[in-house]
Amino acid sequence: MEALIAKVNAFLSQFCIVCKVPCDKQMHMLSGFIIAVVLTPFIGAYSILAVSTIAILKEIYDYEYKSIHTPDFWDWVATVLGGILGTVIVSLI
Repeated sequence: MEALIAKVNAFLSQFCIVCKVPCDKQMHMLSGFIIAVVLTPFIGAYSILAVSTIAILKEIYDYEYKSIHTPDFWDWVATVLGGILGTVIVSLI
């Protein structure tokens, strides 16, 4: 499973935008955005709450497995910002 995750991360990191935002944070924003885009048509603005909950659970998981993951508050922030952006865009469409 870890090998599969490493391959997916390597593939996705090819699409990181070259800017001052680290690729890891860009991937968190993208994840939050995608989750929000999928959920917003069904639960509206509550998708932000869902994204926030998923992101904090992921960071708790990372904290529990520090030997192979790195918990980071800013990962949570980036995921939630992506979720807010996705919710706003879908709501405006």
